[in-house]
Amino acid sequence: MSVQNFERWAKVYDLMYGEYREDVDFYVKEARRARGKVLEIACGTGRIYLELLKEGIDAYGIDISESMLKVLRKKAKRLGLKPKVKRADMKTFRLKERFSLIIIPFRSFLHNLTAEDQIKTLKNVRRHLASHGRLILNFFYPDPERILNYGKEQKFVIRAGNKTYIQTVKSYFIDEPNQIVESIVSLKKGNKTFWKQKFRIAFIYKREFELLLRLAGFTRWKVYGGFNREPLKSHKQEMVWIAEK
Repeated sequence: MSVQNFERWAKVYDLMYGEYREDVDFYVKEARRARGKVLEIACGTGRIYLELLKEGIDAYGIDISESMLKVLRKKAKRLGLKPKVKRADMKTFRLKERFSLIIIPFRSFLHNLTAEDQIKTLKNVRRHLASHGRLILNFFYPDPERILNYGKEQKFVIRAGNKTYIQTVKSYFIDEPNQIVESIVSLKKGNKTFWKQKFRIAFIYKREFELLLRLAGFTRWKVYGGFNREPLKSHKQEMVWIAEK
């Protein structure tokens, strides 16, 4: 996915996802436990990152989109917060700090479309962890029921104040052997489409990610079936991974 595509998301990201809260308390709690520097990769417009700053956590952030970070900085200024964020790619970023915790929330790791990029990201993360530092990230377990509906358009209603928007999503495999899915997302107000964008992600299964962690040098990890640390038993659950350096 190109940087330009991410830049265009900044215009509507908070409209679509700004109110999503399912993961916020979990990541804030884990950041408090870290008792050291925290890095959020793909911090975007600050949905989670700004909550870390509100808690007084020594939090840093990177994102590939300067437009996303511009939105984050504006929101931080209104809140009287001082963000430590910069534009960087998760595969290649270099920071002098070492972190007690690095987080990659909201399925952002799936934007690594090849095994090579996935391993590069994990190795880079491990390089930036302090001794006994932890990586925490989440992404969905590929859902066979949802896959059966690929090619069909889904519609969602978004209400923001007194305005109503319709979000449509259509997903399909563009490279099934390599598990790469493309989605077309659009936003309508009334009958007018004012924003439309494609993005791609790569599916990753549980055993596959365990192999990726091994190849990146991790030896200790746990995976849960949600943000309440339930056992992972079903494809209907979100995979939440905690790996230690």
